[in-house]
Amino acid sequence: MEGIDPKVLQKLKEKVQRELSQRERETLEYWLTEIQRVYQKQHRTLEELKSDLRTYIDKMKNRLEILKTKGY
Repeated sequence: MEGIDPKVLQKLKEKVQRELSQRERETLEYWLTEIQRVYQKQHRTLEELKSDLRTYIDKMKNRLEILKTKGY
């Protein structure tokens, strides 16, 4: 990356790293909340628990597929 001031480049790298960390934090907080909901729910049977877990697995798979398809 010739022609770019090293200080500017360093600031850009730090900004990108902060944004990536923030997005990762938000993602983890979201899924933690979703898993806690399943955990706190009073499942009467193992099948009910499995059904709730399957719902979240499917949501995650769908989101991953969208990201792969769009190339993000």
